[in-house]
Amino acid sequence: MRETEVHSRLMYAFQRIRKVNIMSGAKISRMEFFALQVIGGYQQKTGLSGIYVSQLARQLKIASSQTSRMLKGLEERELIGRSTDARDRRNTYVFLTEKGKETCRGTQDYLKNYMKRVLQAIGEERVEELISLCSELAEVMEQEAKNQEE
Repeated sequence: MRETEVHSRLMYAFQRIRKVNIMSGAKISRMEFFALQVIGGYQQKTGLSGIYVSQLARQLKIASSQTSRMLKGLEERELIGRSTDARDRRNTYVFLTEKGKETCRGTQDYLKNYMKRVLQAIGEERVEELISLCSELAEVMEQEAKNQEE
């Protein structure tokens, strides 16, 4: 098989995986789920009431305007709350509501069950082979990227 054909087939397979909408059975979008996870994780890790919107945007690697639109929708559905920083009223932080925490946990359970069904369909032996191949691919790609930098 020609090198270009193998490359094309591999890239096509990765694209197909990336395009699968695993969130179709969830009540929130992928980015909303990531946002809830970041907010909740930040609250747990720091013990603070919430995370500044600017920090959240940086963590999600999206524009502040996009973050604000998403947060507006989450707030309308009562998944997050907002509060103004008492020390610096220019800053707003967001936090998970109880409903937001429940939604996050429910989505985590949904994704775990989804992946469990997918992996069962593939079979344990093939999953182990896939993990091994992906790990090897990652190592080679990391090494190649390092070589490119030098």
